Amino acid sequence: MSSNPPYIITIDGTSSSGKSTISRLLAKKLNFKLLDSGKLYRSVGYIACDIYESIDIIKDYSELVSKISLKPNNVSHEYEVHYKNKIIDSLLYNENIGIAASIVSKVPEVRKSMYDLQHSCVKGNGLIANGRDMGSEVFTDARLKIYITADIDIRARRRYEELINKGDIVQYQDIYNSLKKRDDSDMNRDISPLKVPDNAHILDTSNLKPNAIVDKILNLYTITSIN
Repeated sequence: MSSNPPYIITIDGTSSSGKSTISRLLAKKLNFKLLDSGKLYRSVGYIACDIYESIDIIKDYSELVSKISLKPNNVSHEYEVHYKNKIIDSLLYNENIGIAASIVSKVPEVRKSMYDLQHSCVKGNGLIANGRDMGSEVFTDARLKIYITADIDIRARRRYEELINKGDIVQYQDIYNSLKKRDDSDMNRDISPLKVPDNAHILDTSNLKPNAIVDKILNLYTITSIN
């Protein structure tokens, strides 16, 4: 007798709309593994910077992806990135790595290799896949697809307050302009542009707390699990 395949929920959407927070809460509620695709591309950018003096001289991008090993954290259920026998998640969030990630993410060879790596994470009860093309390109047959959005003014305010609370010196207008530029880039790029996946449920977080959005997704999960 065959067992049911792991249940996949994709969560796509705009930057600073709350995708990561919602994904983590949902993974804990459902005891599902959590995959953050943005972190994977940052990992490739990190490895590229570690090996090469310049990204321009890279010839085999798939080799970079092959150096990544993913293992789920026992507490958070989130897949952590291992490289050279150490977890590098905390090293991925600086400007240089972000720039490198933006470059490598546009390389078809990287995205093809990343597709296979991401599908290797479909194990256990289920998977929460968080990103920008999870439902539209990577897991097109996911049982439940969610698209998270929010008003850009609210997203900019959230990001601004997050950075201020960390002690960073930033200007609200700079954050707003950066998000607007990121939206335009994500939605108009040639490879895997950000879009609402087919059959996705659109949830606006502008006036809702993360837990309220999670409750909505859990209701949708209950309905789709029965069908």
